[in-house]
Amino acid sequence: MLPQPETAMRYTSHDLETALDFTRMLYAPVDAEDCVGRTMVELLRIVGAERIIYGEFDVERQVARLEMQPSIVKEQDGTVGGRVNGALSSLEAGFSHHPLFRYFLQVGDGRPQKATQVMTRSQHLAYCHDDEFARQLGAKYQIGMFFAVRPNIVAVILLTQSRRRFTQRTWALAHCLYPHLLNVYTTLASRSRARRDVDDLVALLEGPTSSVIVLAGTGEVRRWTAQAQQWIRQYCRTPFPTEADRLPDCFAQWYRRQLALAGQAQQVPFAFEPLVAEHDGRQLTVQFIPDDLRDEHLLLLNERQLTTSWAALEPYSLTPRESEVLGWVAKGKTNGEVGMILQMSGRTVQKHLEHIYAKLGVESRATATLKMLGVGDT
Repeated sequence: MLPQPETAMRYTSHDLETALDFTRMLYAPVDAEDCVGRTMVELLRIVGAERIIYGEFDVERQVARLEMQPSIVKEQDGTVGGRVNGALSSLEAGFSHHPLFRYFLQVGDGRPQKATQVMTRSQHLAYCHDDEFARQLGAKYQIGMFFAVRPNIVAVILLTQSRRRFTQRTWALAHCLYPHLLNVYTTLASRSRARRDVDDLVALLEGPTSSVIVLAGTGEVRRWTAQAQQWIRQYCRTPFPTEADRLPDCFAQWYRRQLALAGQAQQVPFAFEPLVAEHDGRQLTVQFIPDDLRDEHLLLLNERQLTTSWAALEPYSLTPRESEVLGWVAKGKTNGEVGMILQMSGRTVQKHLEHIYAKLGVESRATATLKMLGVGDT
């Protein structure tokens, strides 16, 4: 077993403040796409290395995808300062044989290790002389960290120096930061899996009569198809927003209410009431599916042709809203339930019913329903 940093090592107040600032930065809200790059730039600054190489290695496919900070700028002829720049591509091509990675596979410990500690002196001299990556980049001294973030996928961090060894204090500081880096990489991997899960779900549910909208907790639209947008334009009576990532108010208000109910449902199981809208003899049903762990919620949309015939009501000139109210009353909904579905008060529902009764020449919910169905001489 290789020696680990001395537990009794004393850190300066600057070391502690730097480590604390770094961990705060790690856990601050940020887009996943920006998190790794920003983290690597800060880590490079803290440990004082010349360069940092980071990315992922697919153990099964033997493929590495790596990036470097500061990045090497290539000339048009592929050279840098007159030297062929094959360092990073060479490391990607032969990463499975990198000595620090081989050590990680042998012991299963991804915590920071120095290249000089996993090789003898003669092995290290030969590596610096023969390895194209180490020679071209001048990466004589290296510290490696590894994170098994997904099956067959290992996240990689390599810190390099060309002229001076890494100090014991730098090595120890990297050890202190490693658990937090592991947590961030694991979280990002989980988000990546969740994204693939959503992709699979959307592909499964998209069809001629169904669609999916993916929303952030703030209400921003993260994904919706052209079909979903077309349906919302047809069924919503409020203007469509100019922003591409916003729902119109008629849907946004309902969504906010569902989020509020979802907060209550964390303590008490709750069956979410779908949003139902009708237009030109067709009906759109929107079902809310919360996922607070990802802060990414789904709206499942289904459209169908209404089976009830409204031909018997054409002579009575019901307004679209009155037709909606009567339709739900005919399905046995109470005034309160109709109000929740159509986003109005129970008192307003009753007013609509009074107007419906007057137009149809009836006095009760039952006779209004019969009139709508065209049953009997009411």
